[in-house]
Parts: sequence; C-alpha cells; structure tokens
Amino acid sequence: MRKEAFVAGALALGLIGLTGCGGGSSPTTADGKTAMTWAMWVGGTEDQQAWQEVADNVSTKLGDVKITLQGSTFQDYFTKMSTQLSSNTAPCLVAVQSLRTAQLKDGMLPLDDLVKQNGVDLSAFDSSMIKGLSADNKLYALPYDVGPVMMFYNKDKFDAASVPEPKAGWTADEFVAASKKLATSGKPAIAPTTADLFVESQILAYNGGRVLKEDGTMDAANADFAKGLQWVSDLTGKEKISPQLPGGDPAFSSNEFLSGNTAMHIDGPWSLLDTKAKAKFKVGVTTLPAGTGGGKTFSAGSGWGISKQCATPDKAFAALKEMTGDAVLGELAASGRALAARTAQQQKWIDNAGIPGVAETLKVAASSAVPLPSNTNSDQLNQLFSQYLVKSINGQQSAADVMKDISAQLPR
Repeated sequence: MRKEAFVAGALALGLIGLTGCGGGSSPTTADGKTAMTWAMWVGGTEDQQAWQEVADNVSTKLGDVKITLQGSTFQDYFTKMSTQLSSNTAPCLVAVQSLRTAQLKDGMLPLDDLVKQNGVDLSAFDSSMIKGLSADNKLYALPYDVGPVMMFYNKDKFDAASVPEPKAGWTADEFVAASKKLATSGKPAIAPTTADLFVESQILAYNGGRVLKEDGTMDAANADFAKGLQWVSDLTGKEKISPQLPGGDPAFSSNEFLSGNTAMHIDGPWSLLDTKAKAKFKVGVTTLPAGTGGGKTFSAGSGWGISKQCATPDKAFAALKEMTGDAVLGELAASGRALAARTAQQQKWIDNAGIPGVAETLKVAASSAVPLPSNTNSDQLNQLFSQYLVKSINGQQSAADVMKDISAQLPR
C-alpha cells in the first residue's frame, strides 16, 4: 500500500496506457489479444517498472490478454479513479485501498460469484484484508498486500541515550518514559502525524477510541477518540517529547525521522524497507505503545478489482487470479515491495527485510490487528484531520473541541 505520507514528493506520472479501454469496450491488439488497462498508483520510475513487469508477466502467462499499466501518484489516484468510475472511461482492472473501498464500490464489480466459480480459496489471504476490501458484505478486490501499523525507531538514538530498545507489546507509560530520556538530547522523540490511518491507529492502541466503527459507520464525536487525541496532543504540550506541527503535511513525521531529528515514527510494513534504505542509521521496529483499554492496531492494505464497465470480466478475473497468486505475490514479497496478503508468502518479505525483531513485531501486531473500515466520507475525514488536528496538537484547542468541529463538517 502506498499512502500520501509514504510517497510524498513522488514523481507525477500522469495517466498512461491504452485509450478507449473503459466504457465496456474491449479493444484488441494487432495479434488479436484482448487489451486490458490496469489502474495503479505509482511512486516513481522504479515503481512503474515493477508494476509493468507484473502486467507483462501476467499477460504472458495468460496468453490471450495484453495488460497495460495506467499509473498515477497516490495523492491523485482516488480522485481520478472516482471520476473514471462515474463516467465512461474506467479501465478493467482497478487498484483499491482498503481504507477507500466504500468510496469506489459503486463503480466496482462484486467478486463473490467469480471467486466461487473459479475456486479461489480466500482463506489463503490475510483475513483482515478480505474484510477490509469488502463493503456491504460484498468483496470488491483480491488483496495483494497487508500491514499492521507499527512503530519504527532509530536504534542509534536509543543506544546513544542508553535507552533499552522497545520490545513488542510495550506500554504507553514505557513509551513516554523512554521518550523523555530520548528528548534530553535537545531533539524530540517523535513527530506528530495527522494522517488518518496513523493517528487512528495510535489512538486505538492507546485507549481503543475510534472514529470509524467496526461496521464502517462514522462517529467523529466518539468521546474515547477525543480522549485519545488529547493524550497524543499532550505529547507536545504537556510531555514536551513531540514538536509542534508546522502544518498538516502528512509526510512531516516521516521526514523528521529520516533526517535524524526524531527517534520514532509511526508507519506500516509497506514503508519499512524503503525507510531502511534511505536512513543513515539502524532502523528497528516495534508495536505501537498500548494504553489502558487499547493494545490493538489497525491493519490496512490494498488489492485489485474489476470495474463494472469492463466488458470481459471473466478474462479480467483470470488476470486477478494470477496477479494475486503465490507466484506474483511471492516475488513481490521476496523483492521487499509488499508484505504479501497471502500469508504463506510473508516469510519471504521478512527474510528480505533483514531487520532483527521484525518477525516478532509482525506476529504480535497482527495477532490483535483489525481492519480500519472504509466509509464513503473517509477522504473527507482525512482532509479534516489534516486541517484541524494541528489545532489540538499545537494546543490551540482541546481535542474534544477539535473533534466537535470536525464532526460538524461531516455529512449526517
């Protein structure tokens, strides 16, 4: 999964691929194959090459189709895809993020019948992603990656401050105590975030508060969530272990971590290997700190589905089977591109990571991870978080008042 915070500053690629592949049409190539476009977010040239390789390999495997990539940056993807799905220009194959399933579902083909007809064993996939890529009790995509939200940390900073490295399952009190020792160096321990998945996971782990209920309905006035947000905000104003936010930039925490200004950062497995490659320090990983009533984390991921406009859903589903099969997901895991949604392939990603403790952390985090449900207003909620949470974190308003303001902006 690629989120704004993970691919900030990525190369804007625009849309590429075949024209006329939406609207139910099925153009053919010169050699008589069915031409099929696959819409996917792309974080740069390396990303584009990797996903195009998947398209080419699946095309070769099937023999009678030619899949072409339609790439766009993550921050543009869902606006563009919503427009395409509501018009007559949608491609056959569509990337779906679990947090945005409800947003896209009206233009997507439910896959339940095709799953049964083709004998796809859904139990081979992480169960949280089957649930996360479903809406209204219907499955809209086969998953390719999964990830419980975790805490990355700078091993060098912990060593320099003589602070023991955090173990999976550590508590909020242990986190604050360690952060205060780390902050004595003159730099904050962790930067705040306004990104929906990360701040909601941080609060879920702290006290179980949540804006999105298990059934996907939105409850922005949830009192426990407001209390959790106040705890997060107090890390800046009261505990003095987190800096003020200069704005709603979702990449702020990641940038501060990679630059060495902070010792910790909340993120997901999809960013771990990229972070390790960019960091000029040793990267460790642990679970989010658990408070009273908390301890869980949200799980998120992505998959690929079929638009209702696709004139050849059977061929499109054959492509999906290959794209989410053991061979492709095993290769993606082994290259470090994705923690595979197929649980049998996850060890390849762990082996590639080469980070001590990552297997144990994933095991502990995944054991209590729950999917963050999608809602048709999830994008709006994320935008409101970016706009309003700054006021709470920087001490301009109480968390309860900020959440009241956010609640008032959402459809009822």
